[in-house]
Amino acid sequence: MRHILREAPAVNFHKAISTVFLTAMTTGAAMAEVPMELNNFYPMTQETIWLTDRAFFTQDNRGHFEPVQGNFTEGPTRCIGSGFFFADGQNTVNGICIFGEGDNTFTMAWKAGEKGEANNWTIIDGTGDYKGMTGKGIATTAIEVMYKAMPMRQTHIIGTVDIPAK
Repeated sequence: MRHILREAPAVNFHKAISTVFLTAMTTGAAMAEVPMELNNFYPMTQETIWLTDRAFFTQDNRGHFEPVQGNFTEGPTRCIGSGFFFADGQNTVNGICIFGEGDNTFTMAWKAGEKGEANNWTIIDGTGDYKGMTGKGIATTAIEVMYKAMPMRQTHIIGTVDIPAK
């Protein structure tokens, strides 16, 4: 009598799990967390309106960013934000910055730091070379720096990003 051996369903299940795991590992290798460091220079275009117990702040700054670390092409940037500052150091100030131009941009959302702390940022969108980009970090701002012989504000941005491989 001849016996036909068949794999048990549990073996097929383990093969399926292994395949899913290997696929996830391979896909994960296409995205790698890498350091990002940028300097953003801009003339200040902002307004502060002082109220009795708080100040309302709004800005629309257009400038230029330069990469210090990471695979980024320098270019224009625009940062827009607003919110309230309170006497105790708390605030509701937040906004976005759009880096790059044309079909290759990435956008970060930012929240002003509380009581003098650094701003926090998160990448929320990307197009072209930056499509699918994610990341987060902090930003610190110098009140006034000299950049190409002009007085400017500088924001130093550091963190980590994932940019999907093309």
